[in-house]
This record gives sequence, C-alpha cells and structure tokens, in this order.
Amino acid sequence: MPTNTPTCPMPRQQRGVALMIVILVFALVSILAVGMYNRQSLFVKTSGNTLIQAQAYQYALGAEIYGRRLLKDDWDNDQKDKKFVDDLDMVASSILLPVDEGVLEAQFNDQHGKLNINDLVNLDGSVNVLMTERFKRLINRLALETVKVEIIQDWIDENQEPTNFEGAEDGDYLGLERPYRTASQPFYDTSELLLLQGIDRKEFEKLLPHISVLPQGLAPININTASEEVLQAVVEDLSDDEANDLTSKRETTPWESVAEFKSEPVLKGKKLDEAYLSVNSSFFELAARITLADRKVRLRSLIYRKPEDGEMIVVKRDQGQKYLITKEVRTL
Repeated sequence: MPTNTPTCPMPRQQRGVALMIVILVFALVSILAVGMYNRQSLFVKTSGNTLIQAQAYQYALGAEIYGRRLLKDDWDNDQKDKKFVDDLDMVASSILLPVDEGVLEAQFNDQHGKLNINDLVNLDGSVNVLMTERFKRLINRLALETVKVEIIQDWIDENQEPTNFEGAEDGDYLGLERPYRTASQPFYDTSELLLLQGIDRKEFEKLLPHISVLPQGLAPININTASEEVLQAVVEDLSDDEANDLTSKRETTPWESVAEFKSEPVLKGKKLDEAYLSVNSSFFELAARITLADRKVRLRSLIYRKPEDGEMIVVKRDQGQKYLITKEVRTL
C-alpha cells in the first residue's frame, strides 16, 4: 500500500509567501508611520495654538495692569489737586499698540455714566423710588415697549409678590416650556435681562449702552460721563437739544460738583433730584482685544477704585464677549 507522506511547498511557493509577508509588514509600518506623523503634526500645531493663546492672554492681563496703573495715577493727581473729578478725557478713545507679532487694542468704559439696574431695589429689598423714576424716563426716551421696570425689580427682590400687575415672579417663569425661577438677587451680568419675561432682544441691545450692573448703593451717576439719554433720565423734561448743550459744554469744562451742574442755565426751572449723582467714578471697565498671529483674545475687566485710598480691585473678568473696541482709535 502506498504510504501518505507530507508534501513540502515548492521553493517558488515559499518565495511568494515571504514576499506577501514583507509587503504586509511594510504596509503596516507605513500606516503606523503616517499615523504617528499626523498625530505629531497635530500635537505640534495644538501646542503652538495653546502657546499663542496663552501669550495673547498674558498681553491682555498686561493691558489690565497698565490700566490699573493709569487709574491709580489719575486718583493720585486728584488727591494732589484736592479735586476728585472724572470726565470723558480718559475714556473718550481707544488705544492701539503694536506688540511682538501682533496688536493690542484697549479702551476704558466708565460704568458710572450709566444707570445701575441693581439700584432699582434697595439693600433692604424695598423699591428705590428715585431710580425707578429715572429708569422709566430712560425707557420712554428710548421708546422701549417690552422693558418693564417692575419685571426687573421682581427679578432682584427676594419675595414672591409681584411689584404690581406688570411684575413677574416664579409662577410666571415656572409655567414656561423650559421652566426656571427668578434670581432673587442682584444682576451679575446685563445678559440676564434676556431671561426676563417679554424682553425683546432688539430693545435689549438698544438699552444696553445706557445700563450697568454694579453693587447696590455704590454707583452714583457721574454727570460728567453720562450719555445724553442718561442725563434726560436724571433731569425731568430735558429736551434733546438741551441735553446736547450740556454734553457739549462739559467737553471743555467738566462740572466739579453736582451743585455746579444744577446751576446751569439750561436746568433753570427743571425738576432735578441731586441724590445719587456725582462728578467722579469708582467702577471702570477695561476692554482689551489682542490679535496675535491668527488668534484673537478678548478680555473685559471690571475694576473698582476705592474712593478713600485709590486701591484697585479687579471685581470680575470676562473672555466671552465680542465687539469690545467701539471708540475712535489712538495709536501709541
């Protein structure tokens, strides 16, 4: 009987299998090499972007430090002259400063030239009648229909009783498709107004340049930096032409006291309550925008300058806003 003996592959067959293995190994090595190269390139690019972003943010912090120094120098000069007056001179324009491989832009915004919406409610939770009247005049001046003072006050106060029939408390918000409650505390940011019942975004944007959110009781209106609309909110029955006359005059001669402002001929016979008005400021916003390579970093810093000694305190920082630079540019 024939015996079954194993047959060995022919030499030509062995060479074909070896060649296929070599090709497979080469393909795998190539795939791994390309993958490693791509990952390394991505890592290098990511690291570079992170470095640029960090460098730009440090430039923004440098602008903040420089801004605090300018505010302190201004306070020292006022202390020397025994005359604490803040006008539009410092906040009238923005600066543009070339830096290594980029550009730094920055501007000051005086927060006392606006109405502080947190002051619509007193610290004890009661309605601030004077600020309510001023805010209503501002709303009328801007012809806003969806912004209601009572809704803002109900958002701030801790009780659940609507200020009047136009107010809104938790019950009005909990019935929404996406329910939420009122804050029952002062506003932290003006964007919170968009959460309030019925407020239209276009009217919010129209109101935004004339309002601020600052600690209650610490932000009297600076008549030297207030807009014409805010001056019309402060002075009852002040016409557009009269407001323009006042802002034109202060450009050359800022008022050194509220009494001096009240003695203006334009204001003769006008109803004006001197309470919560001032000629100086303590809260300033420094807006900085850094362009480095193809990256932009934005920073808003709210700075509090203590009236008694000029000490600077950074209250908050915000990197999430656009359109920071809005004033005429002055190149350094």
